[in-house]
Amino acid sequence: PVESPAASSPPAASSEDSSSAEINVARGDRQKLYGESLDMPKTYVRCGRCGAAYALQADDLGTRGKGRRVECGVCSHSWFQARDRLFDLSDGYELSDFPQYALDRIAKNIAAGRSPDYVGESKLYVGNLAYEVSEEDLMEAFKEAGEVGDVSVITDNETGRSRGFAFVTMFTKEDGERALELDGTEIRGRNINVRPPNN
Repeated sequence: PVESPAASSPPAASSEDSSSAEINVARGDRQKLYGESLDMPKTYVRCGRCGAAYALQADDLGTRGKGRRVECGVCSHSWFQARDRLFDLSDGYELSDFPQYALDRIAKNIAAGRSPDYVGESKLYVGNLAYEVSEEDLMEAFKEAGEVGDVSVITDNETGRSRGFAFVTMFTKEDGERALELDGTEIRGRNINVRPPNN
């Protein structure tokens, strides 16, 4: 799924709205209602600095000119978003809330003067996963070795089902070396394989 921040203010939008006189698009009212009282649109924008994605329709950007400035509610990066440059959500994918660990990582990176999308130095392959293992399960297991920057369970494009492996990125090389010691650890009934990736 494409991730979007959960507790952040939406990008700015236009004051022009043809769908309802009660919804003030300039304040981002309509965007705040996506997925609740309004259907999620099939288009979105993504912050080029931290990667946060936001549900957005072309008319949220107004009708005058080519678009408008929007601001990321996670890292405060702003950019000009053209109406004709929205991303289309692929079939079978949906926007989901940014996990709290990702929001925390971005805030920590900004405070330390690093790029908001920095996830760490030591990427590891994790194999032999039970299909029901979640990113949260791996996050909990790998926290024992050190600070986890990112977890990505690889899924099948057609079914969305786990392919039985993942990539975990540890913040430091030392954390990565300690995480290699988790090789053989049991998670959800299977002993996982942990090693550096092939590439």
